[in-house]
Amino acid sequence: MSRGGGQELDRASHGGAEAAGGAFSQWTTDGIPAAERLDYWREDVLRRVEPRRALDTDRPFQASLRRISGTVGELVEHASDGLTAERTAARCARDDCDDIIIDLMLECTSACLEQQGSRRVRSGDIHVIDYARPSEMVRSRHRAIALILPRAQVCAVLGSDLSALAGRHFAGAGMAAVLGSHMRASLDNAPMLSATHRRLSVNAAVDMALAMLQAEQCEAAVTECFPQGFYAAATRLIEATCTDPSLTPDVVAARLGCSRAALYRTFALHGESVSAFIWSRRLDHARRMLASAAFSHLLISQIAFRCGFLEHPTFNRMFKRRYGMTPREARHSSRRAHGDAAGEPERPNEPRPGADHRRSREAQP
Repeated sequence: MSRGGGQELDRASHGGAEAAGGAFSQWTTDGIPAAERLDYWREDVLRRVEPRRALDTDRPFQASLRRISGTVGELVEHASDGLTAERTAARCARDDCDDIIIDLMLECTSACLEQQGSRRVRSGDIHVIDYARPSEMVRSRHRAIALILPRAQVCAVLGSDLSALAGRHFAGAGMAAVLGSHMRASLDNAPMLSATHRRLSVNAAVDMALAMLQAEQCEAAVTECFPQGFYAAATRLIEATCTDPSLTPDVVAARLGCSRAALYRTFALHGESVSAFIWSRRLDHARRMLASAAFSHLLISQIAFRCGFLEHPTFNRMFKRRYGMTPREARHSSRRAHGDAAGEPERPNEPRPGADHRRSREAQP
């Protein structure tokens, strides 16, 4: 991902041949002599960004790094004690690395990014860092995730002039929020995923990031350019918010910064309907709650309400159509499977929770 050839690649931002195919790699300072840890981190791990000094001088420096490679990008999680790190103009010229970084700060008490101005960084913030330009970062003990994008990929979307990108901040809403959630989930689940699924997860993050950058510049993203990224972003958004009864295709499109028609086309590529996907996720969520002992104290109508259904009869009808049994039958089937006979059947005319029984504005499939 660097323009330069023949140089040893940065372990933290270049997968190399061994990382092809969604490899998952980890580094840590554990086992390194305390006096050598910062040097090890500088010389063997973070060769593109140079740690200058540790801020926590009362204990040995501690750090860890995890990386997943994709087809054209990488996800890197970096966690360490407080430090000051920089990328000087001399280093930019020497290593010829010009990647674009989407940096998500997960946890940090205080941090500052210096690139084309000074910006304070808070937990949850997403910033763009241009490796072709000098930069400096001062961070207390922190955990952050970086999505590394080849410059050529970004230029293909935004044009050759990327000068306005360096240091750009994205509010934690809309596509940026979905991208951040996906980046975090990809690394949290990396050890359990196959190499193929890890690679696909990184590729989806790349598509989401390019769509986010495009939408920021053009006020609307061309979903046809990144159909997989938009589909992944939309499904993740729906899965995270499906229990909100006000969630509709219009709301999903607005949060992603695309038109409803573009959203429909994206789902159509997968043979799916946006509305049907929303209702399907609500039903899946309800079935899990019905099968869980943690929710056995709730009436079925309360579970329906918590899963985004405002009308109990509607929930019963859709549940039976989907699973071939009523919610009550599903609950008792689960209890029998777990050897739990406790609990009386719920009353046929149980009260509906909440005072508002409006039908959802979204048409049911």
